[in-house]
Amino acid sequence: MKQSSAALPSIRLFALTALTVAVLAACGGGDSSDSNSAKSSNSTGGSNDTGSKSGTPAASQKASFLPPASTAQSVAATGDPIADSIAYLNAMRHNVGYTTALSIDEGLMTSSQNHAVYLADNSILSHNETAGQPGFTGATPGVRINAQGSYTAWGEVTSAGDARAFTDSLVAVRLLFDAPYHRVIMLDNLASMGVGSASSSTWGAFNIDFGNMTSALSGTQVIAYPYPNETDVPTDWYVNEIPSPFASAPQYNQTYTGYPITIQGNMLSKLNSVSYTVTDSGGNAVPCQLQTPANDTQLTNAAMCVPFKPLNSSVTYTVHVVGVLTTFGANGTQNSPLDLSWSFTTKAASTTKAQRVNSGGVRPPAVL
Repeated sequence: MKQSSAALPSIRLFALTALTVAVLAACGGGDSSDSNSAKSSNSTGGSNDTGSKSGTPAASQKASFLPPASTAQSVAATGDPIADSIAYLNAMRHNVGYTTALSIDEGLMTSSQNHAVYLADNSILSHNETAGQPGFTGATPGVRINAQGSYTAWGEVTSAGDARAFTDSLVAVRLLFDAPYHRVIMLDNLASMGVGSASSSTWGAFNIDFGNMTSALSGTQVIAYPYPNETDVPTDWYVNEIPSPFASAPQYNQTYTGYPITIQGNMLSKLNSVSYTVTDSGGNAVPCQLQTPANDTQLTNAAMCVPFKPLNSSVTYTVHVVGVLTTFGANGTQNSPLDLSWSFTTKAASTTKAQRVNSGGVRPPAVL
């Protein structure tokens, strides 16, 4: 988002609002990608909307899920990373319950492609650019995005690395979506996007810029991923995200852990007093790394639980999350009790191994 007053993880967005609500984005929205923060899958963002914490608190209403789609969509790789990534992200958003797809914005397409070219030309991963370097178009995501138009909010997520790791046209967007900090931004109530992809003989780069917010996610609704009753969920995740949810347990970085479980409210909300319980089909507890706004300055409207070990194949897991969803708006502050349970089922063993992104000994690209 554009001028954010608070900094989030690399992947998080800054909320430019008077509420100083930080939005989750790889490269948080703001006037600089640093201030916006960027993750391994770099995402940044910000918001120009204003709000007020004053006023009479709204009547309490229990938080509920944005109803997931009755029919899930899937996308197969065609060889076109831009078209495939647009289709993939809109399919994921459709599956969790958004009824309107992200629109394609030409200005965001330009800023995103320019940055992907810069990363590929300079063989780096960053939300920032240095004047004088090949392909330079703007020092920060905010500068590059705002040069293309007027956006009430913005965000950026980025992935780059060894060109050999981009084995198909969906690898980059899947890496970003699987990375929990970046996933949050990709599922935020944003309105438009632009996708860029570039490569040299040795370095691949992929970038998505987001713009504007929508009211598609109300102040009492949340989105979980994996979403309720989802099937074919990956069992594991390769930890190569900046920032890392395992900052306090670095031994898990660059290893396979369980697939991240996230929950989030809209961009102008905050989660408080969050606790997770994850159990397998036998009722056994699944230990995980819990990151919430209480222990993670990169988070505001979201929380995540990353199992320490890969999940088992073809198993149904149940998640129970308790907390408070606080929404700030023109009508004051609303606190909604959060007490939700849902289940998802993991992939079969035969497909889990085949879809590991670093098969062949090449480390997966990082996400920032």
